[in-house]
Amino acid sequence: MTQHLYFLVSLNDALRLSHGLTQLGITHYYLQPREGQIAFVFERVSDQSRTILKRFFGADDASPDN
Repeated sequence: MTQHLYFLVSLNDALRLSHGLTQLGITHYYLQPREGQIAFVFERVSDQSRTILKRFFGADDASPDN
């Protein structure tokens, strides 16, 4: 398991992505402001969840741009 996984996004994207995560039933994360952006922070992430989250955020090198 990974200790922490986080993704930096703009404020506008944070609103859209938060809604998308809720629709997928992913609720175990918190938001943290970072350098003019918003960080989605996930703790204790399994390998499977890590793969799903990377694809959702477009950070898996295989997903098309959102």
